[in-house]
Amino acid sequence: MRQIALSNKPLRGVHRRLRALEHWACSFRDQFHPRSVHMERYTHWKIPVHEALVQGPQARIEVQAFCIQQLLEAASHLSNAADRSKGYYRVACLLVWPWVHQSEITLFYDRDYYLGFLGETNSLKPERISHALALRTPAHFIEHGHDVTQSEDEVAIQWWCIGEPA
Repeated sequence: MRQIALSNKPLRGVHRRLRALEHWACSFRDQFHPRSVHMERYTHWKIPVHEALVQGPQARIEVQAFCIQQLLEAASHLSNAADRSKGYYRVACLLVWPWVHQSEITLFYDRDYYLGFLGETNSLKPERISHALALRTPAHFIEHGHDVTQSEDEVAIQWWCIGEPA
């Protein structure tokens, strides 16, 4: 369940929460989500964790990496279950580093819309978040990273799209 942190109290039940996230990622196994009759360009799922688990003073890099890995596992399941004969269908993890609570899995049903997320170039190349966090990405996924830091930001912010080629 997605929750925001309303206090600085230590987060309880971290292992239970991580198991629940792992179960959530496995729930995408053999799940195909075709485009609905509303003809939307995408559908998405935000990472279902408590905010304090993945960002802020309580967050640990190992837990952040585990949570991102679960997003990648869910994306891999969605990619493997895809029926490509039903039209354009691409799966990607959209990650915001270090603000992981904003991250999500997205299914794109529109190629031009997906290309807008990938960007024309990978501005952070040769850097790869998968190497920095020791993530296992599906073999056919690509990584595109962009620095989106604004002048008022206190830390550098990176936006990553890890997913199927367009």
